[in-house]
Amino acid sequence: MNRFMMLLIMLTLLLCATVGAAEPAEHEKECRQCGMNLDTSAQTMMLVSYVDGTVSKLCSLRCAVDEMDHHKGKQVKSLLVADYKTGDLIDARTASWVVGGRRNGGMNSPAKWAFARKEDAETFARENGGEQSTFDQVLIIAREGSAEESGAGHAHQHGKGAQMLLNPAFSDDIYHSHQAGSWMANYKFMKMTQRGLRNGTTDVPVENATPMGNQPFGYMMAPTSMTMDMHMVMVMYGLSDRLTLMGTGSYLINKMEMVMNMGMGNRPDAPMKTSGLGDMELRGIYRINDQLTGSLGVGIPTGDIDQEVRAMGMTFRAPYDMQLGSGTLDLKPALTYNEMSDDALWNWGGQASYTYRLGRNGNGYSLGDNAKLTGWLQRAFGPATTWLRLAYNYTAPIDGSDPRVDKLLDPEMGAPTPDADPRNYGGHRLDAFAGVSWAAGPFSVGVEAGIPLYQYLNGLQLENDWYVTAGIQKMF
Repeated sequence: MNRFMMLLIMLTLLLCATVGAAEPAEHEKECRQCGMNLDTSAQTMMLVSYVDGTVSKLCSLRCAVDEMDHHKGKQVKSLLVADYKTGDLIDARTASWVVGGRRNGGMNSPAKWAFARKEDAETFARENGGEQSTFDQVLIIAREGSAEESGAGHAHQHGKGAQMLLNPAFSDDIYHSHQAGSWMANYKFMKMTQRGLRNGTTDVPVENATPMGNQPFGYMMAPTSMTMDMHMVMVMYGLSDRLTLMGTGSYLINKMEMVMNMGMGNRPDAPMKTSGLGDMELRGIYRINDQLTGSLGVGIPTGDIDQEVRAMGMTFRAPYDMQLGSGTLDLKPALTYNEMSDDALWNWGGQASYTYRLGRNGNGYSLGDNAKLTGWLQRAFGPATTWLRLAYNYTAPIDGSDPRVDKLLDPEMGAPTPDADPRNYGGHRLDAFAGVSWAAGPFSVGVEAGIPLYQYLNGLQLENDWYVTAGIQKMF
């Protein structure tokens, strides 16, 4: 897939989302404020009727407060809420309310339940915890919570525009917090393709990389392309309204196409293939204020670094880029900035992150430290979101070497190839991405495509060609 095709895909994604914007954002079965499916919030649903005859259906008291605040010039005629026990709509002002308890209140945090009968409220409080309250008291709590969480960077607000902050398809994790007691589960499929050799900023024909003795490179074998498919699962849990815990795991499938030249011209050799579990990561995420979020992750070396491949009919330890993990504990601090427009239609921000390798692994080397900067601009069209993103990466060279990988470089007993040389790793890269996502109640799906705009590579390496990420997630 060439870059023209990738640009075409990116433009198509944006066009599809823009066309979708022509459809009404508010549907009969969706909350007017957050877009949540009302069928999933039948026990907290509210109906706000105005004197002018307009009516708004909301998923919760929290969204009803936001709705009325956004229409302060309109006089409210009636305010109805679902009876927790029967689902019937009742007068919110005369209902018996229970605040808190062990039941997750969805958009209501703390949970707020309404009952037509006081006896039902008393029974619920005994069985599930929480305190009985009047509507006036509950309204004060809801307004305080709405004011606290109204900041643009507070990703766990789960309200209007939240689909931009809780995006399922960014190929780089953008760290955000969640409300206490809430969960998010995410699955992503990520594909990266490399094609063609480069040294610094100069493209190198594979014929110049081989055969042995050819200057300035002279390898017996050389890669011509590589694909990496990653299946990644992420789970997040709000330990408190400021502190969120995250865990990720992955499964990798690597395939590298090779050519061999023993002085009689390049001919295809059997591709190198490796697959298996990658490294895991545990992370704590802390909301500093409405715009800033700090986080610290620890990479756990669960990915195998003893993978083997066949080359020229012999078995060798696979080169470094075909291994499944780092083999080291890695510290991963990050600082994220998020801002949202007052109308919740635009979101922009940036994130700086670093990966620090804690020493060499058991095979005698450590992958290079990595510094990453990313910035984005997003636009919401009802439940759809489109975005553009730039990401800069600097990766240091590999420190040390694996003696068993070194055997590949032996001109007599091995099969010398550029990616067996630890000096041929790392460099600078600037990537551009475009994507689109769609939120429907607690679920959201999305896809992002990207291409490199600039690459400076340390030594002779495959250059990145294009990237695609598709994701799906659920809030609960």
